Amino acid sequence: MNRKVWDQLVSTAALVIAGVMLFVGAAAIFGGNFGRNNVTDRLAPEQVQFPAYEAMTPDEQTSVGSFAGQQVTTGPQAEAFARFIQGHLALINEGKTYSQTSAAGRVEGLDPKVAADLQVKADTLFKGETLRSILLNAYGWWTVATIALYTGYVMVIAGIVMLVLSVLGFRHAKKAGAVVAVETLPTRDYVSAGV
Repeated sequence: MNRKVWDQLVSTAALVIAGVMLFVGAAAIFGGNFGRNNVTDRLAPEQVQFPAYEAMTPDEQTSVGSFAGQQVTTGPQAEAFARFIQGHLALINEGKTYSQTSAAGRVEGLDPKVAADLQVKADTLFKGETLRSILLNAYGWWTVATIALYTGYVMVIAGIVMLVLSVLGFRHAKKAGAVVAVETLPTRDYVSAGV
């Protein structure tokens, strides 16, 4: 196989790969933007707001103080607010979860006042844990969308590089074809002709 044919084959393969990378990269960018916008569109109407920095406990200031006073509209903010809620939930029943508190409130023979108190705590924990779950779900989708977005950028850049290399390969194939054509021109034997 001569150099021209080889360059054409490699350049054609690179062109196909470039096209695929550009298409998939563009789709990933679209999907990433869609996912991030979707999370924001779902969080914004809920009007979840971090308290002011001064209203936070020292632990909260350390944990989520950088988001003080902000409305939750992004995945990282949702994850931080889930941590903020977790700190409050830990105070309700000595760090016990909804499941543990609910089970304790259903023990047979329990004083009705204690059972009622545990049920109130279980209801609060259920609501808090459900909100945490929703916020962490939003954070998860934000993260997936962000990964897709940046992967798309990388793929588009790699596709452009591959496209440039493919064009250069076709140029090289054209030059290699011209060299082969010159090398195969008939030559005269000037020595034997007496010239």
